[in-house]
Amino acid sequence: MSTRLRRLLVVLLGPLWVRTLRDPVREGHLRLDTLSRTERHLARAALVLLGVLLVSVLAPGVWRSGTLLQLTGSGNTLSFAPAAAVPVLLLGLLLGLITLMWGALDASPLVRVVVAVAYLLCFATVSFGSGFTVGADAWVLRHLAGLLEIGYLGVIGVLVLSAVLHPLVRHRPRTAAVSAWVLRALVLLALVVQFGALAWGNVEAQREGQPVTVPGLVDSSLYTLNSLLVPLVFAAAVAVIDFALDVSTSLSEPARVLERRWLLLTVATAVAVKVLVQVVLAWDTWSAQLTYQPVALARTAAYTVALVVLVALVTRFPASEDFPLAKERATYAGSAVLSAPFLLTVVGIGVALFVSGELGSDLGESLNRHLPSEWLSGDGLSILGGLAVVGGLLLMRRSAGGFGDELGSVLVVLGAWTLGVRIPNALGLHLGFSVPTVDLVVTLGVALVLALRWRRLSPAALVALLTLLLFSWLVTSRGDYLSFLGALVGLPATVVVVFGIVLTLASGSSFASAGSRRLPADARPLLFVGYLLVSVSILFWVEVTHESDPDDLALLGFTTLGIPMAAWLAGRRIVPRPSAD
Repeated sequence: MSTRLRRLLVVLLGPLWVRTLRDPVREGHLRLDTLSRTERHLARAALVLLGVLLVSVLAPGVWRSGTLLQLTGSGNTLSFAPAAAVPVLLLGLLLGLITLMWGALDASPLVRVVVAVAYLLCFATVSFGSGFTVGADAWVLRHLAGLLEIGYLGVIGVLVLSAVLHPLVRHRPRTAAVSAWVLRALVLLALVVQFGALAWGNVEAQREGQPVTVPGLVDSSLYTLNSLLVPLVFAAAVAVIDFALDVSTSLSEPARVLERRWLLLTVATAVAVKVLVQVVLAWDTWSAQLTYQPVALARTAAYTVALVVLVALVTRFPASEDFPLAKERATYAGSAVLSAPFLLTVVGIGVALFVSGELGSDLGESLNRHLPSEWLSGDGLSILGGLAVVGGLLLMRRSAGGFGDELGSVLVVLGAWTLGVRIPNALGLHLGFSVPTVDLVVTLGVALVLALRWRRLSPAALVALLTLLLFSWLVTSRGDYLSFLGALVGLPATVVVVFGIVLTLASGSSFASAGSRRLPADARPLLFVGYLLVSVSILFWVEVTHESDPDDLALLGFTTLGIPMAAWLAGRRIVPRPSAD
């Protein structure tokens, strides 16, 4: 009996293990083979701290149970931060930035300058703070502002210097190797001065009984740098959707052994169960939405049908091995583009603080007020959506299959969805959107196909319909099944975001193992790990101080990026496609 039970479990759960964990991790995990021994140890240390911070995000109450410090510099005198969280945050930022800067030093001069400018704009908030303790005995408290400025400008100077030296030493291997390690040591020293001074000043202020201003300075800075989380949260939302596709495909896989009549009965039963749960048992909710939000329901239904038609038109080409690469690039590029309005806010504040701190001028504040952040989140994204559609169509027209068709099709889908979402808003039409309606439309669509073509549907088509039913439910639940499982062991709702980050690192990082002229293979892993650690450090601080809820960002990412990506994934992986060979 135990042998039969074991075989049954292998048949039922074997595909789940293979499709959701084994194969994705094998193909998409982060590889550190291209790094030198020192860089490899640095990346491993950063990954260990990253894991510690992700676990801490799931247990913020542990940190809040200790001594709390009032955030006197944050502008909200009722805000408090755990004292134990301050050094952990500073260590996370320090190690993440060291990893990021060392990765930049392995890249091309252009990338080094870009990273230098990004650091100048993003971390000006940490370097030009005010409100430090006056009249303190500790040397570090009396010179804290100067130390922060020295470390901050030192990092920027080293990166710019490295970009200037690169063309002079690149044809001299020995000189290039020596200068590379000297530059790494200098950027390490500058970052240690900047963040070490913050940690030291925090300890000395508490020891002398002075007002502890460091946590408030860091908190007010990270309140602005919160926007750095946006691309990561968006990418994590897509990773959860991709995981839902793997799960639904795996759960449907055993149905392939059924005879056609039993498979037809299984699909019909799944439709009946979903209609019962979604409509009959939730009729009061639908009745209220029909009464008070009829436009939102109609819009969502129309958009869903249009999205299905669009995906069916642009994904008819044969399956190819370039699908994972196109998916990764579309995910990260889409996350970056949709995050642009948030990141532009960080740029504006950084410019204002840098110009004010270094030049004593208010020109930066005037420039900040004129940055088109609001325009970019509306008309700007609409224009980018239109460009994505045009670019995608050109890629598909010039390609005979493979990567061009894969990337072109997803660009068309993402661009068209962005236009559909943004244009009504730009016209002042706030029509609303109902996520459950998406799943209901898909369920009714499967029921319609089943009713009209049940005699002609092949077993492969029936399995695809069953997979689509499961996938639609998992997608529109937005990871509620993960939250439910996490709640059973006392984890907060942030488990969905954390799970998405872990998935991104474990199975969506193959691009970091590739190489190009500007971003060689020994630079990408460090840049990627450094960004992850800095972002998760900010997420850790946000969670332990109750500053904000990343679930709002996750919802934005789901509606603007997740839904069209889910439709494209379904079109490419659920619908049976012939091989390109």
